[in-house]
Formats: sequence, C-alpha cells, structure tokens
Amino acid sequence: MTLSTYNHVKISGISAVVPPKEINIYDEIEYYNNSVKKVDRIRAMSGIYKRRVVEDGVTSADLSIQAAQTLFDEMEIDRNEIDALIFVVQRPDYPSPATAYSIHEKLGLNKNCCAFDVNQGCPGWVYGLWISSSLIESGACKKVLLLAGDTPSARVDLSDRVSAPIFGDAGTATLLEYSEDIIKSYFNITVNGKGYEAIITPASGARLPYTRNLEFDKIIYEPILTKSGRVTTLNSVYMDGLAVFNFTMNHVPKSINELLSYCDITKTEITHFMCHQANKQIVQSVAMAINYPIEKTPFHTFETYGNSSIASIPVSINDNLKENIENGLKETVLCSGFGNGLACASTIQELKNIYLSGVRNFKKPANHPNRYDIIKYWQEKIKNSEA
Repeated sequence: MTLSTYNHVKISGISAVVPPKEINIYDEIEYYNNSVKKVDRIRAMSGIYKRRVVEDGVTSADLSIQAAQTLFDEMEIDRNEIDALIFVVQRPDYPSPATAYSIHEKLGLNKNCCAFDVNQGCPGWVYGLWISSSLIESGACKKVLLLAGDTPSARVDLSDRVSAPIFGDAGTATLLEYSEDIIKSYFNITVNGKGYEAIITPASGARLPYTRNLEFDKIIYEPILTKSGRVTTLNSVYMDGLAVFNFTMNHVPKSINELLSYCDITKTEITHFMCHQANKQIVQSVAMAINYPIEKTPFHTFETYGNSSIASIPVSINDNLKENIENGLKETVLCSGFGNGLACASTIQELKNIYLSGVRNFKKPANHPNRYDIIKYWQEKIKNSEA
C-alpha cells in the first residue's frame, strides 16, 4: 500500500545548486520568427522565461555534490554519521556502477554508509523521501543523505521548442534523520504504468542498445520528422505532451486528494502547495483542480530556473520558503511530483527549524576534467592494467 505514515523522521536541511549559465527566452527569439509579441504570449500562458543550463562536462552528480558539501559545511554535519547515501537520477555518470559510489568517495563518507542510485524522473525527490523515511522508521538508518539532480537541458535539441525552453538543470541535497519527537509525514505514490511510453528515450538502453555495427547504430541517429515538422532521433527524449497533460489533470488531483483524506489534514492547515514546477499553466491547473489557493502555490521558480525535473520541488522550497523558515515559521507543505512512468508521488511534510541554503550557483572546481581529460584518463588506465 503506497499510502503511508511516518512518525519519527525529520527533514533537517535542504540545499539547492544551479548552473550559473542563464538562458532567457528572448535570447532565442529567432525560433519564434523574431516576434516579441509571440514570445510575450508564450511567456504569459506557460511562464517560460529563464532557465539555468550546465556547460559541457558538468553532470547532475557535480551539482548535487556541491549541494551536499553545502549541508556538511553549514550544518556542521559529521560525515561519519551518514548511514545511507541515495542518489535519485535519470542520467547517471556511468552505465555501471551506480553514480552513488563515486559520490560516496568524493564526499568522503564512511565505508559503513551504504550507497545506491534510484532511477526516477520528476516524481523522484518525493520517491527519495519515501525510501529514506522507510529506512529511518524501520531502524535501519538514523541519518540519510538524499541527493536528487538532473540535467535535462543536456538531452534536448535547442531547435525543439516543445522541450528546450522548459528544462533547466539543478542538483539538491536533503538530510533526513531520526527524531525522538513525533513528527508526522504522509505519502501517496500512484503509478499508471500503461503510460510509460509517454516520456521515454527509446534508444541507448538495454532494449535498444548501441552496438559495434556502425551501420546499425546509424539508425539510432537517423533524423525522424514529426507531424509538427520537428526533427528528432531515437536516442532523444520523446514526450507525448497531450498524454502527459491528460495524466496530470485526470490522475494527479485524485492522488493528492487521496492523500489529504488519508491523513485527515485539511487544506487550510497546508501552508503551501509545492507543486512540481512543470510550467505555470500546469502548476495553477493542479492547484485549481484540488481547490487549493493559487497564491499559496508558487510557480515563479519555473519562471526563474526552468523545470528542473527531479530537483524542481527542493529548488522551489529553497526559492520560496527560506525567509519564512529563517523567521521561525512552521511550514506544513504539500509536495507533489509527477511525470515519467506515468507516476505521481505526493507527500505532506512539516518543515520547522530546518536549514535551507537558498538557490546557489555552481562553482566548477579548477581541476574539473573535460571530455578529453576523461578519455585520456581511461585510455591510460586500461592500457596500463593487467586485465
């Protein structure tokens, strides 16, 4: 049963990191027939305005590592007390092993700290909270470091005006720990697996892998012209926008209302609805569908940073609630992430006396390797190995 309650799990801190490079939709006016009026209409309807994108060689792991370092430094966390590291990611650094292992090493965590990846999309942060809370409530762990990041901009073509203007990149870190005091949190996770093809990358996985047959692999890169005139390929992200919208409108409000009925919390007790920052229209439509005040449902994070997929809710929390938390207010937040799967993951969390970093810019380390550094490293390592 995915409706669940936890009584002794506290979110102690959340940090968020975004790339410094910002793209403004008006900078891409050539894609809109150089019409400012057309861009103005799009911005008013969907909220598309600015987004943050990574430069080549920067991954979601890099962003999330900096977010974790921020928690360690500013909360003065003893790294040896972290019992589990969970990295929620769609595009890991390597097909194998899990990226969490390399993050474990870079963060200097204890060998007794377990580490694993979770392959999830937009519902991923709430999924990660649910898994972390289960580990803590069961007694398996006392402190869990949950990292959630994505770089969707790296997977879309700039000429794709459906996806490219929407997606921004971010990495986040959340510290959860056991609390002797009663702190209730609630979850509802629902899946409509029949819609798994609605958001998908058809090629490059085990079902349709790259091979050593160059003629066969060329098929994966061959251009496909859609009815709308957009050019794409099998190794690009495919999204059936209408199917996703229908799922959002038909299933997400129902799932959220199930959670509210289950936990017996009234909407007036919810201080903010932190909805996945898909776009302004969807955020407001979901709020209206559950009869929740739009003024307590922020969408400005999407306008400022774009849809950062897995990371959008923790980025939004840092973007909108930092001042309230620092002023000692208690926030009872309803969070809902939805998308890939098609899945909806919703939770109600009590946020009080926690650390929020705000949204910070990524600072690329001086020794950060580029593509050629990595190629050279692995070529030399393999050449000189005894394997």
